[in-house]
Amino acid sequence: MNNLNRLNGQNDLNGNNVKQWYVIQTKPLNEYRAENHLANQEIETFLPLLEVFQDSYGRIVQKIKPLFPNYLFARLDLDLHYYKVKYTRGVNKILGSGVEPIPISEKVIQTIKERMGENNLVKFDDGLEEGNIVQFTSGPFKDLMGVFDKKMSDGKRVRVLLSLIGVDVPVQVSRWQIKKVA
Repeated sequence: MNNLNRLNGQNDLNGNNVKQWYVIQTKPLNEYRAENHLANQEIETFLPLLEVFQDSYGRIVQKIKPLFPNYLFARLDLDLHYYKVKYTRGVNKILGSGVEPIPISEKVIQTIKERMGENNLVKFDDGLEEGNIVQFTSGPFKDLMGVFDKKMSDGKRVRVLLSLIGVDVPVQVSRWQIKKVA
């Protein structure tokens, strides 16, 4: 591995290896397990999480899931950590080309971290603007169309104008009960 690291310019001025970020593929649903076992070996990991809302028997349920299912990031010195990581519980492999793991740019990690909001969850701009046509995906208005009016102060609820019998009626619903159509 050391020869590859020298070719990639991964050594500092003293010839010592520097740690770089790698993508770790985990076994299905083992992201947290792999993260914990790597942390126990004092290997820095990064598992970006995403807040999702799902309709479960007519109720909206919040879940926290990995942004990239079956993957996490780890900062490694390949010479020291390759076999430790490869044989860690929950880990499938270190992604790369052929048999050689390939590091990813620090900028990728920084970009994801910059998009993290409260509770270290990655936030996405949903692109909803006043006047957008939206469709209800769950609840009593499921499959009806409306016009997006505004986000409420908590950011989790929105106001949609629903046209009923020729009158626009403002309805407040969870942000996760609508999707942008146009």
